[in-house]
Amino acid sequence: MSHSLLEKLRLMMEANPLQKKVLLTDRFAIGNQWAEQLGRMKGGHALNLHVRTPQAFLLEQARLDLFEKGLTYTNENERFWIIHALMHELGEKEDAYLPSSKLSPGILRSFHKAILEIRHAGLRSEQMVASHFENEQKGRYVQQLLERYEHYLQEHARVDDADLPQYVRPIRIPCMLIIEDVGELTPVQLAALKALAPSELCDLQEKGSAYDSDIELPQARIEFFHALGPVAETREIFRRMAERGIRWDEVEIIASDYRTYAPIIQSFTMNASIPCTFAQGLPAIFSKAGQAAVLFLDWLESDYRLALITHAIQKGILCFSEEERESIRILERSGIGWGRDRYPRLASQMHATHQERDLRAAQQCHRFFAGVLDQLPDDKAPWSMRDLLRGWLLFLEAAPNRTAYDSQVKQQVKQWEKLLADIHHFAGMSRAEVIRFGREMVEGLAVGAEGTPAPGKLMISSLQDGGQSGRKVTFLIGMDEDSWAGKEGQDPVLLDEERTKLSPHLRTSVEKGTRRIAKRSSRLQQINGACTCSFSSFRISDSKSSNPANEMLVAFRRDRDRLGASIEEMVEQLGRPVGYVHSANPVVLDQQERWMKRLTSPSDQLYQGTEEILSAYENLAEGEKAARARADLLIGAYEGVITPFEPTPVTSVSKLEMYARCPMQFFYQEVLRVRPKEVAAFDRTKWLSHTQRGSLLHAIFYRYAAHTRQEGGTHDLARLQTITEEELSRMRREVAAPSIHILQKESEEIRRDVEVFYAAEKKLGSSPCYLELPLHQPEEMFQVELSEELILPLRGYVDRVEEVESGRYRIIDYKTGSPRKYKESEFFSKGTQLQHAVYAAAVEQWLQKTGADPSAQVVDAVYSFPTSKGQGHQIIRTQDRRKETAALVSRLIESISQGIFPPTREPANCTSCAYGVACRKQAENVKEKREAAVNQQRLSPLLEVEDYA
Repeated sequence: MSHSLLEKLRLMMEANPLQKKVLLTDRFAIGNQWAEQLGRMKGGHALNLHVRTPQAFLLEQARLDLFEKGLTYTNENERFWIIHALMHELGEKEDAYLPSSKLSPGILRSFHKAILEIRHAGLRSEQMVASHFENEQKGRYVQQLLERYEHYLQEHARVDDADLPQYVRPIRIPCMLIIEDVGELTPVQLAALKALAPSELCDLQEKGSAYDSDIELPQARIEFFHALGPVAETREIFRRMAERGIRWDEVEIIASDYRTYAPIIQSFTMNASIPCTFAQGLPAIFSKAGQAAVLFLDWLESDYRLALITHAIQKGILCFSEEERESIRILERSGIGWGRDRYPRLASQMHATHQERDLRAAQQCHRFFAGVLDQLPDDKAPWSMRDLLRGWLLFLEAAPNRTAYDSQVKQQVKQWEKLLADIHHFAGMSRAEVIRFGREMVEGLAVGAEGTPAPGKLMISSLQDGGQSGRKVTFLIGMDEDSWAGKEGQDPVLLDEERTKLSPHLRTSVEKGTRRIAKRSSRLQQINGACTCSFSSFRISDSKSSNPANEMLVAFRRDRDRLGASIEEMVEQLGRPVGYVHSANPVVLDQQERWMKRLTSPSDQLYQGTEEILSAYENLAEGEKAARARADLLIGAYEGVITPFEPTPVTSVSKLEMYARCPMQFFYQEVLRVRPKEVAAFDRTKWLSHTQRGSLLHAIFYRYAAHTRQEGGTHDLARLQTITEEELSRMRREVAAPSIHILQKESEEIRRDVEVFYAAEKKLGSSPCYLELPLHQPEEMFQVELSEELILPLRGYVDRVEEVESGRYRIIDYKTGSPRKYKESEFFSKGTQLQHAVYAAAVEQWLQKTGADPSAQVVDAVYSFPTSKGQGHQIIRTQDRRKETAALVSRLIESISQGIFPPTREPANCTSCAYGVACRKQAENVKEKREAAVNQQRLSPLLEVEDYA
């Protein structure tokens, strides 16, 4: 809208102060901005001026008649889903032009747009001629779709914009209708408006005039610059505002590529606490609820992976209760991991906990997921968008309402759900299709849209609605030729040639592009005051260079009085492009920029600056200190050798073996008490983890051995098979398999393991005296006397105890893995195999002290491998090295008490360690320090342990 047109509007207002006037613009916010500008003009006012869009105005005039006739107006979103359902119906036919499987969101949007354009042009299905289409089959399809759409509206007593002229009633009170450009109205709208007020229709655009494609920017106060990418460009405009001391509400930023620049501006202004108004809003993901909406779709698409949920709780995207930590812990311990049918496991968490907060958290988690999943159909059944939206709504209840943006997202999802509830005969889809449409919906959702400028706030607008605020300072950013041009391609459904044949009112792509550019230029001509034009001449992120838009080049030529200047000359005149930090402007925006300027020379060379940075950042200084210490040959705290150290009591053999295997792992687990998260990892190729498989086999072995003992040592294969199937059934209930194939495969492996166990049991030919023998009391540890000087408090269980002769016993420990690391020649294996020796002494003393056998002797300890992997192999350790056992345990305890916790000397131990993320697998890095002479005395207790074969 040019200055002369605004003046023309002012004159209309002045000439008709008391008459009702309706200003019709394609955007409500633009009309309001014009009204505000009128109020600021000398002699101007907006008395009796009402702003409407043509669509809203016609609906107002038709609403009463629609109500009396029992008709319902159908909005834009409803029309899309109606056409979507109709296209699915057509797609189910055998000879369908577009099968249902091909109906992507993009294709549906294209046909939706085409049908509405045909309607607005005044065409009906019986007027369509299929031969006017390049592809006659497509023509018949469009005609059928239009016919079904018309029939649907009639059958369900609905109307759309094209039907409104039939129901508008003449305006009773004289009213002046002022239109920015009558040429922008559809034939249907123009006919309706002429019927309402034939003599009171005022066109602000002069008759016969054409839009000027050149922007007449304020030449007296115009500046230009170019930058290295949108981020650098955005930062420069804030430097210029700060340097000049401009108030935020004196500035409008017009972005050519709004979707790119608006998030960049939001990120900067949020960090700098600058209040903003975004004309077209921001993507929904700028709110927690928007992130939760995307998360819901990701969760469905990932086969309900639990890790997405726990991560979202940590980031504050979801909140089930005030007990956030408890919720995360409950979910991680549940063993769900993934899979919809695994979520009922949360019910067992409610029975497994006795802490009130844990119980409350478990109940809330279970209630939440049960409610959401109840709303969703079975994954293989047909879905509808309404199914998705019902589950979506319940899911979003867990997203906190921290800002107005969050409420807007939730309200929009509610509106979508209500909208689809009112549409009849809605077609079913696959789950994947529904998720795909859901993504398109949330990607198109904007929050925080405020079309009109607000006091005290910076205004950010797009090319479609910018330049209407009348603010003193304007920044036109992103004026590169690609972003500015906005190419208008041919409609894929209605080609230009087809449009020409169908109706003169169906505009071609060339006509649309011409009018769009001309209208944009006309509106931008309303800019007054200071103006700065900029573009990104080179993007570092993708190494792509760009040229300025032609309009920027024209403005530059006028400003510099160089009408023949080329793009190359313009870029040369603008000088060096502005960078993220580099700028001729002296203003420093933030601490990062302050540091970068201090560390960069005028010729862009980096200074050393290490000391300055380390003196300013304490944590970096600590990191530098650690790096220097690790580079030193002397072993110290950064390698796990800690002085002084408060000794940690050891109460199990497995902990001593862990220390011998890797002292640093012991340090993390037993000293720092750091526990790996108990999270079920998603693996489509695996049902049971190593721990779950071992637990299952131990349960089978225990139950069968107990039954055999009751039967006097008589073996029964059928009974063993029954026990195996019962335990497999229990495990299937507790842990859902990723597929039937994987379940069957691993179940067969378990059955083969059991067959090996049965053969080993028959070969053994003996019956156990004790199974799962507890060596300790519930509140008291068992004191094992390894020597006169060493008593080891112990808490543990022994898998099996057998009496081989009168008063002579053997202990057996089942191992479900490979016997590879249990060598015949290694009794202690450098302290990593202590269980047989310590448990032998413990069982012997237990039998004596309890009176079970005062003369008992444990003569053998057996590592038994009764599985397919172990092939029933047995490693027998004769228990005749008690003094060496005591000496080894003593040195282990001494080493722990002296704070010696270096990484393992065997890098292979790191492959399955849960602390690899924290340790970073330092075994190789510390190898040289372990062997250095300077560290031998410090590490002597540990080195002695490693000498025990």
